[in-house]
Amino acid sequence: MADFLLGIDSGGTAVKVAVIAADGTELAVRGTTHPALTPAPGHAERDPERTWECLARDIRLVLADAGLEGPDIAGIGVTGYGNGLWLLDEAGRPVGNGVLTSDLRAASICADWRRDPPDEATRQRRLQVAAWPGKPMPILAWLQRHVPDQLARARFAVSSKDYLRSRLVGTVAGEVSDQSSSGYSPVERRENDPAMLAAVGLSELARLMPPLLEPMDIAGEVTAEAAAATGLRAGTPVSAGCSDNLAVMLGTAAVTPDDVVVMAGTWGLHQCFLDALPADPSAIFLTHGLLPGTWLAIEGSPTSAGQLDWFVERFIRSQRPDLADGQLFAMLNEGVARLDPRDPPVFFLPYLNGAMDQSSARGSLIGLTNWHGLPHTVRGMMEGIAFEHRRHLDRLAALRGRPGSARFAGGAARSEPWREIFAAALDLELELPAGRELGALGAAILAAVALGRQPDLPTAVAAMTRLEGQVQPDPALTELLAGRYRIW
Repeated sequence: MADFLLGIDSGGTAVKVAVIAADGTELAVRGTTHPALTPAPGHAERDPERTWECLARDIRLVLADAGLEGPDIAGIGVTGYGNGLWLLDEAGRPVGNGVLTSDLRAASICADWRRDPPDEATRQRRLQVAAWPGKPMPILAWLQRHVPDQLARARFAVSSKDYLRSRLVGTVAGEVSDQSSSGYSPVERRENDPAMLAAVGLSELARLMPPLLEPMDIAGEVTAEAAAATGLRAGTPVSAGCSDNLAVMLGTAAVTPDDVVVMAGTWGLHQCFLDALPADPSAIFLTHGLLPGTWLAIEGSPTSAGQLDWFVERFIRSQRPDLADGQLFAMLNEGVARLDPRDPPVFFLPYLNGAMDQSSARGSLIGLTNWHGLPHTVRGMMEGIAFEHRRHLDRLAALRGRPGSARFAGGAARSEPWREIFAAALDLELELPAGRELGALGAAILAAVALGRQPDLPTAVAAMTRLEGQVQPDPALTELLAGRYRIW
């Protein structure tokens, strides 16, 4: 009997796939890192064909790792980073590279759109579609100005996870949570709205809006072509899926408006559910939730653990090619743990991809002296990233009140000294969900409900998630970092 689920997470750094048992246990995980292609300054892209080929290979490998075959998989859930832009033609094949959310080419377009809108309705629409340059509509406007022939060949504008799902099932569709994040769907209605494009002068590109699925829908079944590439059984159902913001909520057991999630991965995210729209929907970034009448409030930016990954890749790995990833980060964690936190600090501004409220901001290390070494620098980066999280969390707290605790996940959550820094910098108890690939787990949970293997989301989350520990903020470190935060 097919008792297992496959969860796919198309992240900003890597595309991962996990085999998930009925109780939520990860049996095996595979993934491929895709360094951003940078054909020009400010550009961040990914090769769609290579992305699919790597995913197909990783599905075969993860099945083998778990000791399973294609017929053992009951269904597939998909999630991925929101925004960015993946253009497909009528047949569903890529038209150019996929664009990542860290792309900055359209920064000046965003600034123009936010300036002096003619009325309040247009202002709110523009804020939704132009919050930062990595959203689809600014990228579409840039392509229209600079490579219009690429747009002329395109029929659909979708997210990365929608592209990968289309390769599995053979049909192209969008999905409500990603489409509302992208700005095609207004926060008050779960449907495409050409007025969103009209608000920024792109009415003629409404033809690129794909048909919409709800997260609970079954999008289709694995085609014979996809089965041959992946080792899956043709006919395996694939759920519509959801944005990674929502998948992480499920994977961390956050299902009520009282629950707050802090995610420290490529993006730093601070999220909670809402069961009503705020008085001013433009006061915070909102997407549609998993069910009608629910929304997800998000504060975040691409300023989190991925910044330390960049530093390690560019400046450390070449010096220690003998160390595997796990060994390399263990060495860095040990170096940071040996430091006295009271040493004069290194400050880090984590704006390699700009800041949400200032796209021209840039990353900086400040306060270096000739006796600082690698551990001081790494600790400074850990603190600076945690401080940016504090800035975002304070903004979320202004909307819903300061939480007493938060679920904490992502790459930073796997580092003991970094967890302690985060707890102190946020002055918050951090609860640690079990599992590594929580986005993939969330996608599998959603698929379990869509397939009817679980009756509803709360039941599925209760059956398939658990916490494995807490981190309490150390009072002395909390006081120390509060002073540094004010300087920062």
